[in-house]
Amino acid sequence: MKKIISLIVLTLSFYTILFAETEKEFFDNGVLFFKQGHYQQAVDQFSKLIELAPDNADAYKNRGVSRMKQEKFDLAIQDFEKAKELFPELKGLHSNLGVAWFYKQEYEKAIENYDIEIKMAPENHVAYFNRALCLAELGRNKEALDDLSQTLTLQPDFYLAICYKADLLAQQGDNAKAVETYEAAIRHTYASEKLAELKQKIKDIKNIEPPKNKPEIKKIEPPKIKPEIKTASNKRYALQAGAFLNPENANKTKKELLQYGYDSRILVLQDTKERIWYLVRTGDYPDKTAAQKSRLSLKEELGIKSVIRPFGSW
Repeated sequence: MKKIISLIVLTLSFYTILFAETEKEFFDNGVLFFKQGHYQQAVDQFSKLIELAPDNADAYKNRGVSRMKQEKFDLAIQDFEKAKELFPELKGLHSNLGVAWFYKQEYEKAIENYDIEIKMAPENHVAYFNRALCLAELGRNKEALDDLSQTLTLQPDFYLAICYKADLLAQQGDNAKAVETYEAAIRHTYASEKLAELKQKIKDIKNIEPPKNKPEIKKIEPPKIKPEIKTASNKRYALQAGAFLNPENANKTKKELLQYGYDSRILVLQDTKERIWYLVRTGDYPDKTAAQKSRLSLKEELGIKSVIRPFGSW
């Protein structure tokens, strides 16, 4: 699946063909450890490379990416800034800085870096999308919608942008346009769920009962469980990236999946002890073989050990 933020360090190896053999070994080892999800070992290898080649901007950038995976955002930013000092035009550098500042919830600083990225590469639809995420976090939804429109001008089939645009339209009460936008992406599971939810909300407006503050909870009793989306087959599967009692942790995982281009949603269920669980799900697969293939990809790319679950239930 297409990733939203270009952080995979393997793409940087093309710049380093002329390394000395030892330097190349450290670089390749760092890339290998990163792909395997061993981020501290990757940091160690890139640190050794920096000792041998302190002016190597790629090494700093790669170490910064590895530190981001460890959620050591301050150290990652230091590495990115050093890489920028050595090679200001290094591809993707400002995007990486934008991601780091986003996770530190420093949205203004993230926007500043995406502004630069867009000036350097105005055809980069992903940069517009990422900036829209930051603008929305600041409540600047109109600007975010403008960026999403530009994203879709550059990449009309970018379904995450379509869905997120519909989310923002729904949040600001423009239900008719939101429905129209969700319908444009109806082939995707995420949009299908939102569309059904929004249409139900429009019907509920006619009721005199006050809106409920609590989320609708699906009971675990098997006969009462409904699938998340109607399909031709009852045997469909999704990947569960996490199960949380704290909704904030679920939202954090959902955002991470979204940042890397995975459709994500939170399924709210109540167990027999009446505990409310927030299950972070991604994907919609016709069989376990397809789900297993994506499960391996998710582990390789994000280090997330997901589990295969029936679609829409435990």
